[in-house]
Amino acid sequence: MSDFERYRLAPHEEWARLVFEHITQRGWSVVPMGAQVLAPQVAAMLSAMEQPDPTAAFVRYMPDGFAVHLGKQTTFFFDAKVGKTIEKAAYIVYQAFAGEDRAVFVCLKHRECVYWVPIRDLAFLDSQVYVGRFPEQRRMPVDDEGWIAPRLWPRWKYLEWKQQHPEASGTPFRYFDFPAMTKWLYLGFAGCSQENQA
Repeated sequence: MSDFERYRLAPHEEWARLVFEHITQRGWSVVPMGAQVLAPQVAAMLSAMEQPDPTAAFVRYMPDGFAVHLGKQTTFFFDAKVGKTIEKAAYIVYQAFAGEDRAVFVCLKHRECVYWVPIRDLAFLDSQVYVGRFPEQRRMPVDDEGWIAPRLWPRWKYLEWKQQHPEASGTPFRYFDFPAMTKWLYLGFAGCSQENQA
């Protein structure tokens, strides 16, 4: 595993393990789905693609799991996320899994808080406002759909930035608006309260 993969995946894998345990302890059966679990060598190949086509992205970013409760006759997809951002490709795939009527949740861990958010209710900060806080020479470009997109910089500038931030993937992303998602705070995990959610 590369340093990049270790930096990006280790916190996620630990959080995903806790989410799986939490769901299972509440009487649900969980089916792991993530490409990292189902086909690690394929996941590695797809991760090497700088601009994966829609099929590759669909496999690479599939949710972490599928939960089934026979007693409740209910199912849902879920993905465990750690941090303040989400990649555009992952968000698009989650929307595809949701379609018109399927349940897809993102279980977000930020600081001491957990948010259990339906995919359609994820909230984001305004990317133009966010990048506008930085000096012009450090201001990342924003694409036409409002995603921060480092690769839209001139190639030399992107490579310079990438060298300074080797842990960053460079793919388009957005910052979550956690205060706007307060209604989805999940107090079933220890350590979170309304006061420390921002």
